[in-house]
Amino acid sequence: MLGLYGLAALAAQEVDLAKAKAQFLSSCGVCHTAEKGGSNRQGPNLHDVVGKPAAVRGDFKFSEPLKSSGFTWDEATLDRWIEDAAAMRPGTTMAYRQRDAERRKLVIAYLKTLTEPK
Repeated sequence: MLGLYGLAALAAQEVDLAKAKAQFLSSCGVCHTAEKGGSNRQGPNLHDVVGKPAAVRGDFKFSEPLKSSGFTWDEATLDRWIEDAAAMRPGTTMAYRQRDAERRKLVIAYLKTLTEPK
């Protein structure tokens, strides 16, 4: 079984990471940053989010529906969330929706590369 660091390496082999980063910036970059130690915007910084429980960062005010979700940000959860967060967890504050599965895959692949080794 691959650890998170292994998944990031695998993601790098499966997709063009420049394209994945560009998709992240295009789809998510208005509301989110992803640099280690980066600031929050309208949404939280997404560095090292893969594999982590949702809504636990102390430096961001998350919606109550997300705080009570019990989500862990794995690939399947991220895919559903990016596709339509409001449908997945009514009452959330994230309004963005990405219906294109390939674009979601690119964003998730990019986020995987930002996972810190344990």
